[in-house]
Amino acid sequence: MNQNILRPLSRARVAWALVMALPLASACSPAPEPSESSEQEAPLATAITNTSFETSTSGWSSWQGTLTREARTGAPEGQYVARVTVSGAATMYSLDGAQSGIPNAPQGQSYTATAYVAAGNSGTVGKPVSLILREKSSGGTTYKLFTADATLTTGFQRLSVTGTLERVGDTVDVYVLQNQAVTGNSLLVDAVTLVAGSPSGEPMPVGDLTGWRQVFTDDFTTNVPMGQFPAAVSSKWGVYPDGWKDTSKNGTYSPSKVVSIQNGVLNKYLHTENGVHMIAAILPKIPGANSSGGLPAGRYAVRFRADAVPGYKTAWMLWPDSEVWPRDGEIDFPEGDLDGTLSGFMHRQNGTSGGDQDAVSTTARFTSWHTAVIEWSPGRCRFLLDGAVILDKTSRVPSTPMHWVLQTETDLSGTAPGSTAAGNVQIDWVAVWVPQ
Repeated sequence: MNQNILRPLSRARVAWALVMALPLASACSPAPEPSESSEQEAPLATAITNTSFETSTSGWSSWQGTLTREARTGAPEGQYVARVTVSGAATMYSLDGAQSGIPNAPQGQSYTATAYVAAGNSGTVGKPVSLILREKSSGGTTYKLFTADATLTTGFQRLSVTGTLERVGDTVDVYVLQNQAVTGNSLLVDAVTLVAGSPSGEPMPVGDLTGWRQVFTDDFTTNVPMGQFPAAVSSKWGVYPDGWKDTSKNGTYSPSKVVSIQNGVLNKYLHTENGVHMIAAILPKIPGANSSGGLPAGRYAVRFRADAVPGYKTAWMLWPDSEVWPRDGEIDFPEGDLDGTLSGFMHRQNGTSGGDQDAVSTTARFTSWHTAVIEWSPGRCRFLLDGAVILDKTSRVPSTPMHWVLQTETDLSGTAPGSTAAGNVQIDWVAVWVPQ
């Protein structure tokens, strides 16, 4: 980050009861040292063999539509996507992956389906689309549907839905459905997956660890529609309120139009409405924290991914309750532009400038699922990425109480995001421990 940052707003000092006030700025240097131990996460194994239509549409069919494939610049995966066009006067149509279903799936097993979807032409923009995970009998009778819904745009959106099978011997499969169709509507689909396990492929850790006592978790099992976060889960979460500006002043915190929870994933939908670049920062309410939400030490873990949305970034941080910066330091991990790679920064205790810090860069990109951990204890700060230690410092570690904020904002390039730049930051789970 640019070292000539904005200071936290003074109103943050009096707003704790409402939003657990935190800084609106971070102070990271643009030149961290590279880490040798941070490889990009491998993709999850999927039951679908033809996920991206690179050579054919084999394994797929369409209900009330015509299925083709086409080359597409900027395809989410590979160079080709599927195009499904509504047939005749049908009002709904689908891309169906029943041929790639999992027969005799275990009762109680959870499955997650993902897909990228976009409108195939201007007449389809604004129409509803659903990614549907289907549990059905061996004979093909539908028993239960798990659904993720969105509104089609010209850009690809990533949808994800998770469901747990309730019966013995059933089959699970996936399809994409457009509703409210009219003649000429067309849907683009790419990178469809169906995997067993949690949405990210890694379950939330539950329980104490050696030297650490777990005090907070959220697996996001309660669905919260857009506009109802954090009110629907106010015992666990706070936010920067609608209307606050971000570090660059190009973004406006708008949790009412950005944050939702569905199918086990908290989602931040970054986008622009009427010239306002909408972002969000969420703040866990950790049991045992002080009146400013801070702890004197802690272990903070988050499982996350993001679309490579140009013009936006993460600055997920521990910020000093004192709000005295750079004197009382700052810990940022993961941080980086969403269309770039992950970095981490520890601003030192008794710092004299934004550059008074230790830093690490990685080759890992936001578009894969990752687990980031900050271990902060008296006299020591460690960063772990996907289980590998990438930073370990014992000198001038911040020593005053700090609080955790998952702040997602516009980048610091000086240029506002494009009005069509849009995408999602997704969090599968978070967990916090304190020293035993």
